[in-house]
Amino acid sequence: MALGCHPCPQRGVCGGLCIKAPIFDCLDMCCRSPANCTRVCRERPNSFVDQVREINGFELDNVDRAPVIDPKIDADVVPMIYHGSRRVCTLRHDVFALPLPDLVNFREGRLRFEERAALCEAFRLPLDAKIILTGVNLDHRIEPWWKLAERRIPIIRNMHRIGIDLVTTPNFSVILDQPRTDDIHAMKRIAILFSEFANGGIACALHPNGRTERDFERWAAFIADRNEVKTLAYEFITGPGRKVRQPWHLARLADLARRAERDLTIIVRGNPSVVAFLRLHYRKVIYIETTAFMKSLKRQRAERAGNNRLRWLSAPTSRGENVDDLFVHNLQERVALLTALHFGSGGMTA
Repeated sequence: MALGCHPCPQRGVCGGLCIKAPIFDCLDMCCRSPANCTRVCRERPNSFVDQVREINGFELDNVDRAPVIDPKIDADVVPMIYHGSRRVCTLRHDVFALPLPDLVNFREGRLRFEERAALCEAFRLPLDAKIILTGVNLDHRIEPWWKLAERRIPIIRNMHRIGIDLVTTPNFSVILDQPRTDDIHAMKRIAILFSEFANGGIACALHPNGRTERDFERWAAFIADRNEVKTLAYEFITGPGRKVRQPWHLARLADLARRAERDLTIIVRGNPSVVAFLRLHYRKVIYIETTAFMKSLKRQRAERAGNNRLRWLSAPTSRGENVDDLFVHNLQERVALLTALHFGSGGMTA
């Protein structure tokens, strides 16, 4: 462990850094530009105090308890719908995922859709479909949710009123080359938002972001202590999606499931190859599929090829022509492929 970690007041929650780099403590990774910095860092003393107060300290055990809400999502593969542009027909599917930020008017601090019918019309969804809001996104898109502060609560109530079935918490970043206080502040915010959604009546998937073993030890204790945590979420797009880091993150997720001592569900975005491993440890794995929508926007059509794969062929449309048929075809092909490759026999062992 770095020498400066031992006397640090945050060592209990951080665990200290044990890395090859010749650092004294994590402040060696401070930018030394407090006037231009937004990180949670002791080198910005006035802002640091305010940032710690807003989360009521770094400990996770003082997060408000929440009711147990069963998400009741049965699908294995859930298509991601980014918008309703260039589509005129209502999709036929049981469950859909939508981006959390796209339902919120951050400037006015309100939900964009007052009624479920308006939401379904905007995204071309059937009224009876189940809807997941995914909080996995770029920082500049999810940080405004936290900045809403107390205005989040009425928005969550309205989400519940229009029938949102499940939300995955925003995956606030934990970053390798920043002071550790920024990481543990992000983790605490994730836990707080989980509580807010659940207390607002919406099933919520906790996104246990972390980058050290101590981070995941803290998440394991939090999850084991709270039976309201029924579902986790994780992304294998950025850091955890890197080939060199993926096994480490999978091992941490397996440990979370083991230490919970109860059945958990996990919602995954990114590399689908992780599904087979996670099905050994989780009661259910739900994969959010994003490729079909994006390929359709790029006017590409899926065609089955050998070795259980798809190839994407150019499928140009006329000016103003919708992509309904193209998207339905691509989605069917992607769901069939993912189901065959990753959701065959098997699953969580007894």
